[in-house]
Formats: sequence, C-alpha cells, structure tokens
Amino acid sequence: MEIYSIWVKSDNDSLNPATKLINKIAKEEGSATFEPHVTLVSNIFSLDKAEQTIEKIIKKKIIVNFDSFGTGNSYFQRLYLTSSDNFGFFNAVSKIEAWPSLWVPHLSLYYGNELPQLFSLEEINKKIPLEGIFDKLELCITGPNISEWKEVTSVFLD
Repeated sequence: MEIYSIWVKSDNDSLNPATKLINKIAKEEGSATFEPHVTLVSNIFSLDKAEQTIEKIIKKKIIVNFDSFGTGNSYFQRLYLTSSDNFGFFNAVSKIEAWPSLWVPHLSLYYGNELPQLFSLEEINKKIPLEGIFDKLELCITGPNISEWKEVTSVFLD
C-alpha cells in the first residue's frame, strides 16, 4: 500500500542553510539525505484522497522564520527546526476537516532512532533564525524508506 504526504517546499534558495545542515548531519552520521520540507498532511492512504486533500490547501506562499530547534522521540521527528509563528502553515490547512489539532509544523534536519552522535547541536543555533520561503506544494509517495520517496505532482504557490 502506498502512503502519501503533502509537503511545502522551497523552489528558491531560502532553505540553502537548512539543506547544508541536513547534508552535513547525514554525512557525519552516515544517514540518508532529503530535501528540506514541512509536512502539511501525512498518512493519506489513497491517491484519490490525497488529490482531494491537496485541492483544499490554500495555495498561498508561506514565509516562516524558524527561530528554534527541537528534538523528538520518533524516527521522523528526531531533530527539526520550529517557528514560534506557524500561522502560515495552519492557515494553509484550515479548510481540511478534522486535521489534528496537535500537529506541530516543523522542518526536519535529521531522521533517526537516536539524536545525532557526532554532530554538534550547537551548530544549529548558529544558523537560526532562518527564514524559509515556501512556494511549492508537493504531493509525494512517502513511507518508511526515504530512498523510495517520490514526487507525484506539484503546484507553485502565489
């Protein structure tokens, strides 16, 4: 069964510092690299449902100032950037019924079972605040294997 997610990404250079962090951590930790993105909706189990959901997302560019980093307990939320002002993300998904109120928009820097062992978290503090300009919405096939993620379709945001 394929699993779909809807992301916002940057088709400009605003997330280059995040890309460099992701690549540096991955190199030092021997982990997978990935493009910086913020997941708006995840765990969609049919293409039809994913296409219906993407239609409900407000198609406006999102500008966010990531001002801190966080750590979590799950593989896909181990180390990430966060913003104290997530209005743009919440506004984008406001027309999706029953979207989880506990959802916390974030930009992952590292996926893993533990926090990075070799990379210094202090290095992240030197990169923030980091402004991200999200101007592309992507529908992707996702799942447990990062190497198998692929774009299905994308839409540029106004």
